[in-house]
Amino acid sequence: MTDVNDLLTGEPEQLQVAFPATPAFTRIGRVAVVGLALRLGHDVATVEKLRSAVDEAVSALQGGGRIEVRASWSPTELTVTLDNAQARLGQVDELIGRLSELVTRAS
Repeated sequence: MTDVNDLLTGEPEQLQVAFPATPAFTRIGRVAVVGLALRLGHDVATVEKLRSAVDEAVSALQGGGRIEVRASWSPTELTVTLDNAQARLGQVDELIGRLSELVTRAS
């Protein structure tokens, strides 16, 4: 198993994953982000909230095209972004509302 110190070099690091925007590939984004968060030493409650947010985002971005997941981290921060250039604006608005609700419940 990788030592968390091997992942926290002090320099910004990045993970990128892209996959078809279909339900069959939903799990790929979740596994990539959750696996990284666990390796970085985040607690189970935080990882579960992150998993929920990634699931919501991937579901909202499905349709045509490809979903791109990018995670960057440093010793003090983990940032995750998801994108699908072909997602419709209505999907994005709905996603913002659902993620906002998740953040409010997590606070």
